[in-house]
Amino acid sequence: MITLPLFGVLFALHSATGAARAAAVKPATPPVSVNIVHHKLKRGTTAAYQALEANIVSAYERAKMPLYWLTFQAAKDPRDVLYLNVFNTPDGFEQASESFRTLSPAHPELIRLSTRLTAMVEAQTSVLTTRRDEIAYTRSDVDFRNLHALVLATYRIKPGHEGKFMDALRKAAGAGAPWLVYESNTDPTFVVIAPLKSRSEARHAVSLAGPLRALRGSYRETREVYVLVPAISRRPTLASSSRQASRP
Repeated sequence: MITLPLFGVLFALHSATGAARAAAVKPATPPVSVNIVHHKLKRGTTAAYQALEANIVSAYERAKMPLYWLTFQAAKDPRDVLYLNVFNTPDGFEQASESFRTLSPAHPELIRLSTRLTAMVEAQTSVLTTRRDEIAYTRSDVDFRNLHALVLATYRIKPGHEGKFMDALRKAAGAGAPWLVYESNTDPTFVVIAPLKSRSEARHAVSLAGPLRALRGSYRETREVYVLVPAISRRPTLASSSRQASRP
């Protein structure tokens, strides 16, 4: 897998031309692929990290680079930072990485800022996932374009139990669900993402503990609530989404 710079967490919109206007009033098709990056910050660096990330956002704006990202902070741990890349095609991550490699030499300050950011990160994980579209996403009021928080649950499955896990999720979802399921491209790991309009909605987020009870012992779960941090995200506007969609 190609590893992007620490700040280069990209957000590629699926809307295009006139369809973008329609997407503003109806739910968007969930992204085909999501790259999920976690940073665990060193102690005492949270404020400096956020200040530097804000500078990075400004540097990208000045460079007019068509690369975007969403940044979240764990509700219970400010050192836990989450980034999402979302892509509309299976090869979107590779295309975005190539775009960065092509354009970044003209903007060396981005590399310098990334190096400084790296020094504040204690640990990093990255997983590239593909959506399991057997389960329909049914919320029409919130998606990746307008969310302000999310619940992210990661399930590390013992090899050979993946089919049973998906069967349990399908039964729990019925005809549809207010969450999305993504599967790692490299190992038996599934990620369930529930977009939220606000952090307070997390109190009512659907729990999968019951449907998965019969599979206890065959998976490990981590579940966190994350809140969007707009100042350190580079979220494209509707206008920029059309320009992004027109790029190769």
